[in-house]
Amino acid sequence: MLKEHLYSKKLGADPHFRWRGGEMSRIEAISDAVFAITITLLIVSTANSDTFYDIWKMVRDLPAFFVSFILIIYAWFEHYRFFRRYGLEDGWTVILNALFLFLIMILAYPLKFLTTFLWYAIIGENTASLFSIPANAIGDFSVILQRKYMMYFYSLSIFSVFAVLALMHWHAYKKRALLELDKVEVFFTKVTLTHHMITLIIISLSLIVLYLTGNPGVSGIVYFLMPLIHFPIGWLESRKINALITPSQEKS
Repeated sequence: MLKEHLYSKKLGADPHFRWRGGEMSRIEAISDAVFAITITLLIVSTANSDTFYDIWKMVRDLPAFFVSFILIIYAWFEHYRFFRRYGLEDGWTVILNALFLFLIMILAYPLKFLTTFLWYAIIGENTASLFSIPANAIGDFSVILQRKYMMYFYSLSIFSVFAVLALMHWHAYKKRALLELDKVEVFFTKVTLTHHMITLIIISLSLIVLYLTGNPGVSGIVYFLMPLIHFPIGWLESRKINALITPSQEKS
């Protein structure tokens, strides 16, 4: 049986989930490097300080960068918590982790473009420059078509990231006996899986709306279902978790 104190008292650890991850593994090391590179790509695509106006514009557009940064950090936290909780380093985990990192780097580009577009729309900046097409471009890319593709790129990218996260947690759930997860830890794993699946369903709904209407604005509104669904379900799950934790604390 795993020792109850194994990393469970470590600063920052889950209060009710034993951390099975020890010192940083090579998987986590390369993962952190990829996340650092991804954030660097966001910065490089934002920074241009040749003139005062460039600096002023960069400062003005910081909210767009901030939103992109927060979403990347959220993905990093989910990744970090997975390896701290389960400490898996088997073949499937390595493959899924490699795919996850590849998708994170791909996500950075449509994410930055979309947040910049939305920020420009909020402050009343002309978005025409974001949809300029070279004179020698092959194919017909109208502004409407570009906006539609922009939403497709973003939705498919973020769908892929959360799909891989869901697969990683499903893999950990299947190994619950080997990992010696107790009933509280199994419940936490199911909760995480549930929220990832809800996210995937909402993204799928947004893609369906985009396909049927051809309107990226309408499909974007679907994403507002995220807090409307996640928060109530999270509240209900927290009550169930408290019901599971309280008896075990009373026994101890």
